[in-house]
Amino acid sequence: MKAETMKTNMNIYRWLFVLATIVLTTAPAMAVDDAGVPGGFLRFGASARSLSLGNAVVGLSDDVATSYWNPAGLAQLRTMEITGMGATLFNDTKYTFFALGMPTENWGTFSFNGTFTSSGEFERSSIMEDTGETFSEKEGIFSLGYANGFGRLIYGVNLKSVSQDIGGASGNSMGMDLGILYRPHRLLSLGASVQNLLEPKITLIEEEEKLARSMRAGMALRFFRGRMVMTTDLVKTEFMDTSFRSGLEVWPVRFLSLRGGYDGEREHMSAGAGFRFDNWQFDYAYVSTDLGAQNVLSATLRFGVPFGVKMSSNRALFSPSGQDKDVRFAIETAVRGTVESWRVEIDDENGNLIRTMTGNGAPPAGVSWGGKDEDGRLVNDGQYSARVTIVDQMGQQWDYQSSVEVMGFKDRTRTPIRVEISGNENNPGGEK
Repeated sequence: MKAETMKTNMNIYRWLFVLATIVLTTAPAMAVDDAGVPGGFLRFGASARSLSLGNAVVGLSDDVATSYWNPAGLAQLRTMEITGMGATLFNDTKYTFFALGMPTENWGTFSFNGTFTSSGEFERSSIMEDTGETFSEKEGIFSLGYANGFGRLIYGVNLKSVSQDIGGASGNSMGMDLGILYRPHRLLSLGASVQNLLEPKITLIEEEEKLARSMRAGMALRFFRGRMVMTTDLVKTEFMDTSFRSGLEVWPVRFLSLRGGYDGEREHMSAGAGFRFDNWQFDYAYVSTDLGAQNVLSATLRFGVPFGVKMSSNRALFSPSGQDKDVRFAIETAVRGTVESWRVEIDDENGNLIRTMTGNGAPPAGVSWGGKDEDGRLVNDGQYSARVTIVDQMGQQWDYQSSVEVMGFKDRTRTPIRVEISGNENNPGGEK
């Protein structure tokens, strides 16, 4: 049975990889031009991570920033998240984005985000001559989002207020985005969204300007327990041809990611990296365009248990033959849905498996280890790593690693004994 399961998984991996390769090779043939379509500032990006992935995140949407492209992704948040991004675009245009996502136990996930651009010192001129005056342009969006789901299918909506000010003439309007996300398998997720389903219509002086509606469909493929993700999006914006986007994210180690992407709408190549430190994540994107390069930074703070599971020990060192005879590993979980099984593995300094503890359902609040192997023998002195792994209802694995040092007898072939010497007149109380 195990061999058949492994064979089935290999076939799935093979076909998904072939599918991704075919889609990626079509990218250069689907490049289009933005062409000044109204609302272009809405399509720049929401984080350095999404930019470095070519903004191909509709089928991924696994953090509060990528949910800007597909609000259904909010339902995948495990803890409260705050993210912020700043960038300087061309003509000294400042671009700012921030978002707050708040998942609840029974009422779905809520979000609040804002997007702002500002440009200044444009020269004002008439048909006949320059006036010597300057003007500025400001645009902004405030959005309220909500997402919930039914098993593997989740949905989300953004209600937003869009404002624009050009040279003192201003206007605002309301709009709405809608998105869905479906995960038929732990390796694959599919997404679709409509930005400006309810199109904002802004009138500055006399003429009304309607922000373009944009429809997106995409997928995300996960390999190597989620350490490599391939994403692709197809985008159709009003007044524009269909465009293609793709991205690749690899986590060679737990705290560092490397990314690359292609945005066919603007013919942008991009690259970037991400760094995790405790509950913080810092991301960088380098976007190459015909007009020059852009460097973008963003930061994300996640509260509680940000990556599904967390484990901590009540002591960094213990002695099985001393007063503190064991160590207790506290386990916390935060996954959307249910936990199917859990496993705690303890390895020695050489990576050899020493002890395994498993169970079905959610893990206990903590497990204890008395410094013994599977056969009940005391282990040698040294540094040991403890890794907890949980599997959710999708078959997705989440893990976290901690460490502890064991100090006792160097030679574990000896058995500690207690010797008592009877008392005498020089030692009336006896010596133990």
